Amino acid sequence: MSMNTATGPRTGPTPREARSPVGGQEGIAEDWADRAAGAPRLLFVENKGAQDTGEAGGEGGADDFRSEAVTQVLMGNSVMLFLVQEGVVLAVPGRDTDLDRFQREGGLLAADRFSLEERGLDVGTLRRGTRITGMDEVAGWILDPSVRVMWH
Repeated sequence: MSMNTATGPRTGPTPREARSPVGGQEGIAEDWADRAAGAPRLLFVENKGAQDTGEAGGEGGADDFRSEAVTQVLMGNSVMLFLVQEGVVLAVPGRDTDLDRFQREGGLLAADRFSLEERGLDVGTLRRGTRITGMDEVAGWILDPSVRVMWH
């Protein structure tokens, strides 16, 4: 059992044991839960993919949502962008320039294992540093009182 000062005791594997980095890239994505223990963290949940262009560029569109994640990273906030449903297609390199900048500036990227499998995406072809996770871990992030969640 590990202890998070913001949330109390945690059971199960420690965050480092639960991490599943892509393509043997151990240590690429540092553990978000340990990154700023006790400090506010932002969790952006993206379920819109690259093909959802009807919203892109418009007010509140998918591009705006990811741009806001970049802005928050540039402001010095600890930000995780979790891709789920159609959003997991953005984990493929070259699909989104906002995500390129997001990762370059220190944002952490995670993708839902089930959504990836459902779309036949091979984890070995995803962006470097993408953390593959499941909804059980995401639920823990959402319930953490030091995490602010924005869902798109």
